[in-house]
Amino acid sequence: MMRITNSMVVKRTKTNINTNRAKVDYTNNQMSSQKKITKPSDDPIIAIRALRLRSTLSTITQYYTNNIPDTESWMDCTQTALINMKDLLDDAREQVVYGSNDVLEQENRQAILKSLQSLQQQIYCEGNADYAGRTVFTGWKTNQNLTFTDAAEAKNQRYDITERFSYKDIQQKNYYAGRFSDTSDDKVTQPATGQPFNEVPLHRLRLAYDNIEQEGAKLSFSYSVVVGEDDDGNPITETVKTELSNNLRSVVTKGYGFALDGTDNLVPTSAPNGLYVDENDYEIEDVDDNTVKYVYPVYNEDEWKAYWEGDSDKEPVPVDTVEVFVKTDEDTGEVSLPAIITDSEGEAHEITYRVSTTSELKEGGYALADNEVVLDSESGELIFSDNLAKLFDQNRISFEFDYTKNGFETGELRPEYYFDCTRYMEDRDDITYKNYDEDGNWLTQGIFYNIAGGQQMQINTEAREIFNSDIRRDMDDLIEIVQMAISAQETVDAIKKKIESGNYDLDENGTDEQLKNLNAWLDVAQKQLDYANQNMHDTYSAYITRFQGYFDRVDLEITDLGGRGERVSLTKNRMSIQQSTFKELKSINEDMDLSELVINYSAASVAYQSALQAAAKIGKMTLLDFI
Repeated sequence: MMRITNSMVVKRTKTNINTNRAKVDYTNNQMSSQKKITKPSDDPIIAIRALRLRSTLSTITQYYTNNIPDTESWMDCTQTALINMKDLLDDAREQVVYGSNDVLEQENRQAILKSLQSLQQQIYCEGNADYAGRTVFTGWKTNQNLTFTDAAEAKNQRYDITERFSYKDIQQKNYYAGRFSDTSDDKVTQPATGQPFNEVPLHRLRLAYDNIEQEGAKLSFSYSVVVGEDDDGNPITETVKTELSNNLRSVVTKGYGFALDGTDNLVPTSAPNGLYVDENDYEIEDVDDNTVKYVYPVYNEDEWKAYWEGDSDKEPVPVDTVEVFVKTDEDTGEVSLPAIITDSEGEAHEITYRVSTTSELKEGGYALADNEVVLDSESGELIFSDNLAKLFDQNRISFEFDYTKNGFETGELRPEYYFDCTRYMEDRDDITYKNYDEDGNWLTQGIFYNIAGGQQMQINTEAREIFNSDIRRDMDDLIEIVQMAISAQETVDAIKKKIESGNYDLDENGTDEQLKNLNAWLDVAQKQLDYANQNMHDTYSAYITRFQGYFDRVDLEITDLGGRGERVSLTKNRMSIQQSTFKELKSINEDMDLSELVINYSAASVAYQSALQAAAKIGKMTLLDFI
């Protein structure tokens, strides 16, 4: 048997006391923190699980308490602006419906005019809605308004703008020549002379802005031509792009046609349908030692044929290589080729281009050649005849128009949100904005928030998805038309008043010549009023559908926004449940049960007290107590 000494007993007793005291301290710390461990070494498994659960819970909390509320607030702000815009468009639509009535008094027209002017100023203001100082409709450029809001700033802005159109954007519009409003005695008591009032139906492509600069404006149009067939017999097409400017007749810049051979000559490299050589501009020679009148491609055939000069009876012959001597621009050195579009019958039409103003076009009676495109720089319209509109439609023409706009008005849309453009800056480098890729596709500027693990949500709605300058420009048309009707009515009333007053002189023969002149002018004024009223009725009736379309577009965006909002709401509910679940898992992993803590602490305390009492008794014993 091993001999147990008193010192051994005392030492063992101290160890046991310290062990029990450590248990009391441990359970006391657990009661204070209510955590299972205070350091990783207490339980590595619990510690690792705690790190994972805390990280996940932190991420969920970030989504639930920050990202999702920000998303909801941004969308709520957007929705409010869209609802306001919808109400404004509804008011505008009602005015258009009202203006389409056949019978309107002068005060009714005045009411429509004032209402449209007010709505025009307010509609785009909703596009400047912001959330926490960031505008919600301007894509990534959230530090800038959608429209020009400062008159001085707007007036000094200068942009180079590229607008894109298709043949589907062509609109029909009636223009009026010979309008008059001068009812002075010197005018209406004299014979009714001058340009007669008449209506001229034309077509147009309307730009986003009016009052643009004439210099440097350039129209480009593109279309596909058949250049051959593949092995399966399917047509092979290529794109021809032609530019028209005020300086050059045209320049072929892309696609099939002519290619420089290193000299001033152009060599036809293939036979694209629709391009031909005009005999008045080009000299062609050295084809089998004969002089050629001109060369053009046979419609829908990949073949060039030469026509002989001065011998119309001689059959055309196919040619492989023909040198074409062309004219070049003296200032730029650009090669000048005709802008040609072929109609469905195979006839080639050369498109011409010129620049004018509204006053000049009115003075000329809006007389346009069949194949002529006219830029009205004052109204911001490309105007052309019905024949050319049909030609554009047959060939499914796509258009680009480059121009400079110097000076804007408050309330107008900033070009950088809609077009490829360059903004001129006084104190730093000019800023170029690129909104389309090389294929003409829009480059989105969506702002995405992470609202859950692996789930993103676009929070913003871009302005171009809701509206463009068409609303303002349509209202310009409506305002101009009602103003024309008001002015025409005032002209008729003024002449009638002069007739009824009897304040006109008889000539030397006692004839009421001035009265005859007044009645003649009254007939002209009444014709003008009849046209104005009919035009107002027809245009306002047609624009009901347009404004219904604008209304539906905004309503659709509200629906889309509501759908995204519902997804955010569902995600929020899920995040709330996940947050509760992970909080519970975290608590189970880390937190102690209070009742268990009390029991453990009581047990440890009793054991510690017992150890102290036992140690006290042992400490009193001597060797004699064992003898």
